[in-house]
Amino acid sequence: MAGISGFESYKPRSKTARIMLAALTVGGIGLFIVLYVFYYGPIYPLTTWAPKQPIPFSHLVHAGDNGINCQYCHTYARRSEMAGVPSVSTCMNCHRNLKTESPLIVKVTEYFEEQKPIKWIRVYHLPDIVWFSHKRHIAKDIACQKCHGPVQTFEVQKKVMNHKMTFCLSCHQKNGASTDCWTCHT
Repeated sequence: MAGISGFESYKPRSKTARIMLAALTVGGIGLFIVLYVFYYGPIYPLTTWAPKQPIPFSHLVHAGDNGINCQYCHTYARRSEMAGVPSVSTCMNCHRNLKTESPLIVKVTEYFEEQKPIKWIRVYHLPDIVWFSHKRHIAKDIACQKCHGPVQTFEVQKKVMNHKMTFCLSCHQKNGASTDCWTCHT
């Protein structure tokens, strides 16, 4: 033991031990990187995930150009946890008389006459462990754009906001809302 000092006493003595130590170090760094990306990275690339909908609905035309309030179509937002998607009859409230010759409106009319719902593809998803109520947020006059981005400017609905826990917590802190875990995780 006379020739061994400080750091040298902790060096692996065999080649196998050195290889194992290097593998564990590289594996640990790799695991850290994977977990970091998993936690902070978006589930879908932002601004690029815009599912192809059965009918290419334009929020730009409806909410932007025509100024239709979000809650006219998403009627459940102020009354329940889910905002819901508009029923075909909601579309027909206007399109019985407006742009009836448009191929897209003809398609909507077919859904209406066959009494079939339009199968819209959901753009925003929250994990099952999160409880979110649109009703609570609407009651506090929080604009839809706060969580969904400037929807009234979208020709095609796309995911532009990353609903991670930090997004929600920072908004709750800024607005004096509860940050107790049970507020959202019930």
